[in-house]
Order: sequence, then C-alpha cells, then structure tokens
Amino acid sequence: MNKHFAYYLFCLLVLHNGLAISQTHIEIINADEISFNKNVNEDRQVLIGNVKTKHQNRYLVCDSAYFYSKDNKIEAFSNIHIWQGDTLNLKGGHLVYYGNHQLAEIEQNVYFTHNEMELTTEQLKYNFEVEKGYFDHKAEISQLDKLLYSNRGVYYAKLEKFDFFDDVNVFNGTETLTADTLYYWLKTEYAEFRSNGTIKNNSINAKANKGWVNQYEGSAFLCDDISITELDNEYILHADTCIISEQMNYSISYSNTLLVLPFKEDSLFLTADSIIHDNTINTHILRAYNDVVFKSKNTTGKCDSLDFYTELSLIILNNKPVLWLDEFQLSSDTITIKLKENIMEQAILKQSAFICSENDSVSINQISGETMFAHFRNNELYNIKVEGNGESIYYVQDDNEEQNIGVNRIICSNMNIYLEDRKIINIYFYEKPDAVLSPIETIVPEKFLLKGFELHSKGGIFEKIQSKTQLYYAF
Repeated sequence: MNKHFAYYLFCLLVLHNGLAISQTHIEIINADEISFNKNVNEDRQVLIGNVKTKHQNRYLVCDSAYFYSKDNKIEAFSNIHIWQGDTLNLKGGHLVYYGNHQLAEIEQNVYFTHNEMELTTEQLKYNFEVEKGYFDHKAEISQLDKLLYSNRGVYYAKLEKFDFFDDVNVFNGTETLTADTLYYWLKTEYAEFRSNGTIKNNSINAKANKGWVNQYEGSAFLCDDISITELDNEYILHADTCIISEQMNYSISYSNTLLVLPFKEDSLFLTADSIIHDNTINTHILRAYNDVVFKSKNTTGKCDSLDFYTELSLIILNNKPVLWLDEFQLSSDTITIKLKENIMEQAILKQSAFICSENDSVSINQISGETMFAHFRNNELYNIKVEGNGESIYYVQDDNEEQNIGVNRIICSNMNIYLEDRKIINIYFYEKPDAVLSPIETIVPEKFLLKGFELHSKGGIFEKIQSKTQLYYAF
C-alpha cells in the first residue's frame, strides 16, 4: 500500500473516530450584526463583528462567520481563536467547525497550543471528541527548549505525543534527531524512529534505520545498518545493534561490527564480537573484545581484547596478541602501541616477547626476551631493544644475500638491534653476551628454534575484515 495513502487513511479514521457523536448544538453568544438571506441559503446566518460562539466546553471568537443551524456547522473568517479551558488554543485565518463531529479544520497562519506545546503551520485538523489532530503541511513545534519540524503528522493530546511521517527534525538544544518516520512523546522526550534515523551532537553523528532515543536520560537503542562517526577523531563504527547510555557518552555495539580508524595515509579496519565506546572519563576509550582482528595496508593483527585510548594515542592489545608488520611477526602477553600523528611510533612487548621473520621457506630469524621496545620510522621497523633474558637467532647470508652461510645464536640479557630495508644490519650486546656462529650445513633449521617460538597464521583475518566491509561499503 502506498505510504501516503495509508497515512491519509489513518488520519481519516483518527479524526472521524465513530459516528455516535454528541449532537449538542453550537450556541451564538454575540455578533454585532446577524443577517439571513433565504434566496442565497435558507439555512445560513451571516455573523459580522465581534463574533463569539460556544459549543460544549469550547469557545470561538472571530471577525465574521457563516452559521449553518441544520448542519450544526460554522465557517469563520479572520482573527479566529478557539480555546478549551486554559490548556488548548487554536488560531488562524479561516475555519470550518463541524459541531456534530467536534471537528475543526483551520488554515492560514495556524497557531495551535496545548499545555506547553506550540505548533505553527498552514493547515490543521483537530477532533475535540477524540483529542487528536493532524497536519499535512510543514509544521514547526516548540516546547520549552525543544524544536520539532515535520511535513506531516498526527498529535495525540491525551498522550502529548506526535506521530511524524515525513522529514522529521527534533532539536533539544544539544542534540538533533532526524528521521523519515518518528513517534515522539513530549513529556518524556522519548522518540521511536523508522527509516533513515540520525542522532547528532557535539561528539557523534549516528545513523540507523530503526531505534529509540530518550533525550531526557541521554540513552538510545539503534539497530539495522548502524553507522556512528566520532567527530573528534573521525573514526567510524558500523554494527547491527548499539546500546547508548550515560548521556550519550557510553555505547556498546555488537553483531557484524566494523571499526574504521583513519590513520595517516591509511585506514585500519577492525572487527570483534563487541565494541565499547567510553567517553565518561577524561579520555576517550574504544574497547573491543572477543575475537578481535584488524588490518591496514602494512599491519595485520589479532588478540582477545583491545583498548584504544584515543586522546593518549595508545593502543593496548591484551591476552597473547599477535601483530604482523610486513614480514615481521610480533607476539607477547601484551602489546602496547604508541602512535604519533596517527602513525605507529613504538610497540612495547611485555612478558614472553617474541619477534620473528621468515628468511626463506625453512629458515626463520628470531628474537626473544622479557620485554621489547620496537621503534618505527615512517611505518617501518628500524630498531628493537630487548630488556631481560634476550636471545636471538639470525641467519647470515653471503655478500649477494642469496644463500645462508651460517646461523648466529646469541644469548644476552639486553640487546639493541638495528634494521634497514627490513634486514638486520647491527646488533649491540650488553652484559656478557654468549654468541655461537654455526656453519649452515651443521644445523637443521626446523629444530633451530628459540623457546616460545610459534609461527602464527593470518588465516581468516582478511576474510573476516572483507566480509564486514562488503556489508557496509560498495567497491
């Protein structure tokens, strides 16, 4: 069914709710002049000047009017004001009021108030019997610090609730909410939306197809094609479901998550079972946990959980993470990455630190220690400092760097290793190094491995990232 037809059918049912409606007649209280011309209309009375009428508990004043006694109807012109008690007012330039249905159809600079709500539009229909009204022209609604805009909508006076159906915009001073279809409760500042919903404040710009927002409590629930952009750091988070709380400063997203971090000259894509954004303390924290994998142009990694302190430019990989940088594999109990201008500057490997790289299909260069500090320049590893229980195995090649001619195994508490073009060029040893250089023909590479060595697989990481990016981005 066409959504516009369905909308108008809904409004018709709302405004003409039931036919067994009171037949109380409209009462004329005052008019400066009252005339009647049977030749023009045998039922019409013309009221001119200071017109005032009453119907049940509501009053009408205007400059002039036609009164149809048999139809119990009045058509009013200029400076129209209808009021009911001290809570409801209708003003406009032209009105048709059907007494038998208690239905007012008012147009021309319409001004409608109910309690603290004010509405302006060009046309409005209001049914006093069922206390519902609707508009199909652009309307502006205000209440205290809230401003609402929509092209079509229904107002439920008993509930103080609006159903908006086209191009909805809600602003409460700090946050803007937009949608194609939105249901809004004025008293509680609670909204449910359908189709193309957005929430924007000083921190985030969130989009989703469905959800609800409690602007008073600062909480929300979003689902179906979610995209949240953090405005300070410009990261983008996608997910199927997101729960937001703590005055919109804390969120947890899950199912088909994809976090895009726009690092300098590259973007890092990350997915996990759940992703938390915590802005309730002095620094923003992004926390991903359970089956975390990530990838950029030069970096691939996986871990059990990850914490990103955005303002401190610190990324902490927890619970035996593995990080691949070009051909280097880094692993330890915990890896802390320091960024500078969104470029990796240092990686700190704590407890059971291990770095290795495949020299060829059978020989593997290895470095292990208690703690390592890996330093980067232009996103390339150029220095590794080992502190505590340092050991290394690296293969020595001939001058043409085509064949391995030996293996150097060194045991030393502390080491300082320099690399160039992804090759070891110098190693400095401290505190009684023990070094043995073995001819290549005397060793079996598969057995020449340091304690704790494990060549991890990248298998599945690219596929996981790709499956998520294909959900949200068209290539």
